Amino acid sequence: MVRALTEARGGTAALLWSRRTFAWLTLGGLNHVAIGTETGAAPLLVTGRDVVAISPNIEAGRLATEELAGLPIEAVAVPWWEPEAISSEAVRRAGGPLLTDADLEDGLVPVRSRLGDIEQDRMVAIGAAVATALDGALRAVADGTTESELVALLEARLAGFRTPVLLSAADERIERFRHPLPTGAPIRRRVMLVVVAERWGLHVAATRFRELVPPAAPLAATIEATRRVEAAIHGATRPGATLGEAFDAARAAYAAEGVPDEWKLHHQGGTIGYQGRERIAVPGDPTRIEPGMAFAWNPSITGAKAEDTFVLDASGARRLVTVAPIEPQRVSNDRFERP
Repeated sequence: MVRALTEARGGTAALLWSRRTFAWLTLGGLNHVAIGTETGAAPLLVTGRDVVAISPNIEAGRLATEELAGLPIEAVAVPWWEPEAISSEAVRRAGGPLLTDADLEDGLVPVRSRLGDIEQDRMVAIGAAVATALDGALRAVADGTTESELVALLEARLAGFRTPVLLSAADERIERFRHPLPTGAPIRRRVMLVVVAERWGLHVAATRFRELVPPAAPLAATIEATRRVEAAIHGATRPGATLGEAFDAARAAYAAEGVPDEWKLHHQGGTIGYQGRERIAVPGDPTRIEPGMAFAWNPSITGAKAEDTFVLDASGARRLVTVAPIEPQRVSNDRFERP
């Protein structure tokens, strides 16, 4: 796919720096050092002949041993002290026009978003771990636990996972902010906890609440209304439809609940996989929904939110992954073994 797309766009080779593309093409490999970067330290060079990871000599040994072992991809070391060493080596090997992630990304997203069997099994394993961790962290909340302490409780339960998004809001902050970074505010009545967790390059998203005090009738009604909006958008997520059509179902559901403009206060989510969102849906979005895609919709009405991750299996059925398993879920460290 990468070779065909590169050739179609006039290139002889592609130098792919992004962490998401590296993980996708290596079935879960990691090429980063700093966790906050979108690009890795060692890009993949895809030519018509071979695929190599061009790496600063600092990283080459680990990449070859831990990320590329068993794959037909060589780690090529270049001097770390030469700023242009990777680019120069790529140009030399390409022997012609060299494309980058930016040149190919719009063509790669649709392919990368259709997850294979192993990737779907991994999403299930990640989702089970996320659901279990969320439930455990929220059960540990006591009156006065702070938002930041709650996030720490969650992170401790997700050892071995990366958490690019961690949000928490207590009490009135839930109504005020859709993306609440955790603070030292104490939890008194209720709390929202949001996470995007990543392993093998794959992402799973979920939001959970804990009500320390039974919600008053207006809030309880808002919570139920949000769940009905979620049900509507989930029901509209079916093969052959578009993200725009699913989005329309959400807007219609908001209107039916008497809050037609709430969707404007926060994005509604979309496809998920090798990014926290591969594509965030917008009105009229023509993206075709296909089996193998994963979705994390996150409708919200002020004071309430619903968010889970599911995969469309080969039959088009929704396979919810953010659910705690009855039996403990084993998460393998072997990238080539099913979880």
